[in-house]
Amino acid sequence: MSKSLTGSKIAILVSNGFNQQDMTDTQKLLTSLGVSLKIVSPDQGLVNGWEGAGWGHHFAVDQQLSTSLGADFDILVVPGGQRSLDKLKTTAHTRRFVNSFLSAGKPVALFDNAVDLLVYAAQASGRTVAAPEEMQAALVEAGAVWAEQSPAIDGALYTGRVANEEERGVFISGMLDFFVSNATLERQAA
Repeated sequence: MSKSLTGSKIAILVSNGFNQQDMTDTQKLLTSLGVSLKIVSPDQGLVNGWEGAGWGHHFAVDQQLSTSLGADFDILVVPGGQRSLDKLKTTAHTRRFVNSFLSAGKPVALFDNAVDLLVYAAQASGRTVAAPEEMQAALVEAGAVWAEQSPAIDGALYTGRVANEEERGVFISGMLDFFVSNATLERQAA
């Protein structure tokens, strides 16, 4: 299974205040499989994670969002974290970057409340999504189809609720299977 992702280029889109555990659990799993992970951010230098009830660790930014292109990556991962999402929604570069993946049919995984970026990028309409209950009304109003089951897969989009460790484990395990399936389909189409 891991050979299917070897050499894949994955962008992790974050800003200060992202859910640190979403990112670090994803990093640990994917780097062990031989993928190239790059932290893409509108912030310069370092980004600060959010862990529990306070600030977490700092992580080096690999690429500036303003100069990053979706064409340079195979997969997009966006951890949850309201502070991060609020900052990501202050720049049109976020919309451009997210849209480039969705338009190209590249795999996109949105943790928990990161599904809000679909609304910001005007990409929610017609997509089946799983997200925190408090987001249901806004997503449905934007044209999304609400999924009771989490995680949800809609083409190359993978979304889900991640309110606790068990849900995070299920989400990340399913995300890996989702990425491998998409990589296999892409190779078969080539």
